[in-house]
Amino acid sequence: MSNASEFTAALTGIRSLAALMVLAHHIFAFAGPRVLSFEVGTLEITYHWLLTVSWLGANVFFVLSGFLLAIPFVRHIENKRSAIKVSAYMMRRVRRVVPAYWLQIVILTTVLYFTSSLPVWQVIASHFLFLQNFWPNFAFALNGVYWTLPTEFGYYLLLPIFAACSVRFLNNKRAAWLVLSVTLIFTAVAYRWFMFATIANEPESTKFFVLLQLPGVIDHFAIGMILAWVFVRYSGIVSSRISDALVVVGLSGMVAMMALFDHVYADFWGGHVLLFIGYTLTALFIGAIVLGAALSGPIARILFANQLMLYVGMISYSLYLWHVPIIRWTMTMLNHFAVTGDRLWWLVVIVVPSSLIAATISYYYIERPFMARKSLTEAKPDAN
Repeated sequence: MSNASEFTAALTGIRSLAALMVLAHHIFAFAGPRVLSFEVGTLEITYHWLLTVSWLGANVFFVLSGFLLAIPFVRHIENKRSAIKVSAYMMRRVRRVVPAYWLQIVILTTVLYFTSSLPVWQVIASHFLFLQNFWPNFAFALNGVYWTLPTEFGYYLLLPIFAACSVRFLNNKRAAWLVLSVTLIFTAVAYRWFMFATIANEPESTKFFVLLQLPGVIDHFAIGMILAWVFVRYSGIVSSRISDALVVVGLSGMVAMMALFDHVYADFWGGHVLLFIGYTLTALFIGAIVLGAALSGPIARILFANQLMLYVGMISYSLYLWHVPIIRWTMTMLNHFAVTGDRLWWLVVIVVPSSLIAATISYYYIERPFMARKSLTEAKPDAN
């Protein structure tokens, strides 16, 4: 079985992969998507979809959260750990997510106050309370990535309930956990199908908003939950070859799904079958990457546990928060100085280092100090 440091390192690298994918997607989108290709003989091979569809980085975060947060609960169900203190669990989640998020809301609203116009107080209040996803015109008002945070936080709240259901409502706790997880996967697919039928004539933005939040993406977290059980049960007897195979199959499958999403994009939001099952299939491939990285075979360590991926993974949450505002400010600056032509490389040169610097400052001065603190509840010996 992998030791704790290897386990943590490889999954930290997965966070880096997710954050860099989202960063690449937004830089390319703001610069103006275009077809990128190269020729091999008479064959033209396109690769722009590696950028246009790298929004899947957000989905990587969902599966990874589903996996990591479920592990302590699975260990309890498997009688390998004492009961989870829900209050301590929630305090850890709050300290991990809220401080950097709240501070950024304050900074962004202050910038808006002095540079353009301040959003109505309801928009700001909804963001502080993770409620912005209840209103389409609120969800993207401050920062385009904020829509994922209520989804993540919703899973944080639901996970102890899922665990309690598994422990109390069936004699076979292990079977209950697996049945519940599979049910959640089918629930997500059914939700996307049913809700699409009610909004089929709405704009693409409305379909995106309605379909890609809870319960529409609960399958990603549920796949992580199933793989957490697999890891707890079998990691001690799995060979490094299986880890390598999972990583290779997972990465290959995710890339193939990216190409497929790009290929069907013209029909996708019109009700293509991939709108209903494509996200689940992609989450399965992402899950293979996550499980393979957790098992820490040679390929996983090379790809995800190197120093660059470890560093970016460490600051990935703040990088995720800060890159879109920095892109917007950079675009404003380029407009101010009347920079013409292709802005892709301007954005790469300015946004990437600026985002890394902002994320580093946020991590060391906001995230890390709050994560290091412990409440009195967590300090008790039986806290997890």
